[in-house]
Amino acid sequence: MLSVIDALIAGERDAVRLSKLVYASKKNKENGKLAAALTGCMKEHHRFNLQMAKAEYDLLIKQSAEYIEKIEAICLRDFPRQSALLKTIPGVSRISSAVIIAETGADMKVFENSGKLSGWVGLRPKNDESAGKYKSTAITKGNRYLKPILVQVAWAASRCKGSYFKDKFNRLSIRKSSKKALIAIARKISVVVWNILKDLTPYNPALQVIYEPAKLDARIRYHQKEMERIAKLNP
Repeated sequence: MLSVIDALIAGERDAVRLSKLVYASKKNKENGKLAAALTGCMKEHHRFNLQMAKAEYDLLIKQSAEYIEKIEAICLRDFPRQSALLKTIPGVSRISSAVIIAETGADMKVFENSGKLSGWVGLRPKNDESAGKYKSTAITKGNRYLKPILVQVAWAASRCKGSYFKDKFNRLSIRKSSKKALIAIARKISVVVWNILKDLTPYNPALQVIYEPAKLDARIRYHQKEMERIAKLNP
């Protein structure tokens, strides 16, 4: 699309030649819809305004690239090990690893456990329960910078071939919406992030899900109570 904008700024008006610069389906090109969309009145002041907007866009893209380069340099200088370890997680890129370090400080001592980190990020469901019934399972508000990054990481991880997160996402999507499944994957990735930064060890796909001993014991006790309850129902 940028090539079309450059052509318009240069003074090109022919819709057919402009349509050749657009990546579109063959059907839209053949039925004339694309050419019709590129047909209009483009005067000198229109081209000037478009040129100014394009220059502003180019500046923002250049500045964004420079910021990313600077942030990554700081991470590699002050947190080289943490940065490298985070990139072993499926879906985590150099940008997302830098955001995780920037927002958490790469210090998991401030979070008592992985659940505290997930809650701080805003990936845990609300505790909206009354009379044993859940009124809402919506997630809480949290860090407005880290939450969307982890959701993006979850989306990328759910598309990684052979990834545990892809398999988990597909299974969750069967019984709940794709959006809720994606949030669940993001929450699991936050648990992995906590464990990796706490122990300073790379992501191990063989472990799949990292359980804390306290949480594992609690889950065992829960299932034991459920088994006892079922046994009482069937004497």
